[in-house]
Amino acid sequence: MLSAAQLLDELMGRDRNLAPDEKRSNVRWDDETVCRYYLCGFCPAELFTNTRSDLGPCEKIHDENLRKLYEKSSRFMKEGYERDFLRYLQSLLAEVERRIRRGHARLALSQAQQNAGGPGPSGKNEEKIQVLTEKIEDLVVQIEELGSEGRVEEAQGMMKLVEQLKEERELLSSTPSTIESFAAQEKQMEVCEVCGAFLIVGDAQSRVDDHLMGKQHMGKVKTMLLIL
Repeated sequence: MLSAAQLLDELMGRDRNLAPDEKRSNVRWDDETVCRYYLCGFCPAELFTNTRSDLGPCEKIHDENLRKLYEKSSRFMKEGYERDFLRYLQSLLAEVERRIRRGHARLALSQAQQNAGGPGPSGKNEEKIQVLTEKIEDLVVQIEELGSEGRVEEAQGMMKLVEQLKEERELLSSTPSTIESFAAQEKQMEVCEVCGAFLIVGDAQSRVDDHLMGKQHMGKVKTMLLIL
């Protein structure tokens, strides 16, 4: 992240604190302390500050006046700066593509583990349904025995319990519980094909917009457009 001094240098120049009669800095655009990437358009370190892709601060000089002097010089685009700049941007995009592939692999592995592992939300419901079915079958057997013994009132009371259990079983069969539905939705993730970030499928539009306008996503878009 740029320091306050670096930001002021960009806005007002490195000699901003000098009096009019003081000697100006004699740093040239081809000085080793000047950022070559900044001369070519922008420094990639500025794109992803405070994001997961943060490249760390650039210790070189970012000076708009030096960039203008470079663009006006007879050596403009003859020093190989632009070639190195594009090569560096391509390496950044290659890293993004690797992150996207890793993201897809993680999601595929997670899905495979869910399919092969313990029961998911629907599996838990099936277990409850099976338990209820076994209880209902046991109660039906007891009701038949009570009926054969002439204990009608006890059999009728037990039939009410059977009906309640059947209703509970039907409810589990028709719709999963709210908690289970929310948990299942939480696990539905996708990978942004631009920056490699994980996104929630069907997320609120405001959060989708925040992602699309965020530094990491916009920085990758700017990098891609420059290369293309």
